[in-house]
Amino acid sequence: MSILTTVPDLAKPGGVAAYYAALQGHIGEDVDFCPVGSRGSHETSIQKWTRLLKDYERFCRMIKSGSYDLIHLNPSLGRKALIRDGLLLLRAKSLGKKVLVCVHGWDRACETSIRRWFLFLFRWVYFKADAFIVLASQFQSVLREFGYKKPIYVETTMVSDEVFSHAQVTPVRSVSEDAGVNILFLSRIEKPKGIYEAIDALRRLRVKWPSVTMTVAGDGPDRKNAEEYVRTEGIKGVWFLGWITGEQKHKAFADADIYLLPTTWGEGMPISVLEAMAYGLPIVTRPVGGLADIIEQGKMGFTTDSRDPHVFASLLERLIVDRRLRAQIGQYNRSFARRNFTASAVAKRLVEIYERTMHNAPSHCNIPS
Repeated sequence: MSILTTVPDLAKPGGVAAYYAALQGHIGEDVDFCPVGSRGSHETSIQKWTRLLKDYERFCRMIKSGSYDLIHLNPSLGRKALIRDGLLLLRAKSLGKKVLVCVHGWDRACETSIRRWFLFLFRWVYFKADAFIVLASQFQSVLREFGYKKPIYVETTMVSDEVFSHAQVTPVRSVSEDAGVNILFLSRIEKPKGIYEAIDALRRLRVKWPSVTMTVAGDGPDRKNAEEYVRTEGIKGVWFLGWITGEQKHKAFADADIYLLPTTWGEGMPISVLEAMAYGLPIVTRPVGGLADIIEQGKMGFTTDSRDPHVFASLLERLIVDRRLRAQIGQYNRSFARRNFTASAVAKRLVEIYERTMHNAPSHCNIPS
């Protein structure tokens, strides 16, 4: 069985790139990657259109030259990605190929537009797919509401197996009674990811717990604004690391006690949350995308529908004051992540989906437990 899958630039930061970077080496030699999408943040309009045409040409050339049994597309539910991958889907089906569509991010505004204005067009294009993979059961329900009758698999993203083999990783960081708790925010730094809610939550915590600190790792359009906000507001104990990889990233997770992501973004399944679980960190987040399916309240950490920094501060405080709870949650999260989110485990499930799609087998529930 030979597969052609579209991927973003694997050298760029981002969840889908990290997903496929981790998947390499586990998915087998019969899967070829076809790069599509942005190659840089400073493309001009002409460069974007030129790149789009080149991507389409490369895809058509590869699909004709290779004897592929299955085409695996990886859009997000967003206007640009749906148009781009819709064209690829139509071309693949015109050549008689089986097509599997994995939807990573999920823009609720785009979903609303499809419902109101473009449902016929969405059905005409994307219902030609032989199967879907989504990252949350709520997304599966939306596709069923749209009228899609073929298999839909609910899957997860993954973490590298190396996280669990790293000699320095311990399930829970040892924190003495008088040492400060370190909260980690690791994400693209922009307002919808909750960076300002995170900073404001820390500010409220430090009124009572002045030794609590926050490490902010990542880059993005709001990084400079967030750093300026911390300076002008006089908020102490916030450290910005920028975009980190390798040993720096390992150290950021290993030095943390709690992972915080107050995101309102159209998330699928944030890899950073799964990585935090793999490092034995309790999670405090919002139940967006697939997080609503996997985060067990009080057992893996805490979720809230609120965006209020006071609410996040209160949830964080419950973990700060209770070292035993932090330890219990951390150990459970690490074990859960090892069972369900390693690249090897996800790759095995993905190969099974490939085989079921090729043989028109019905879908089944893949949500980890």
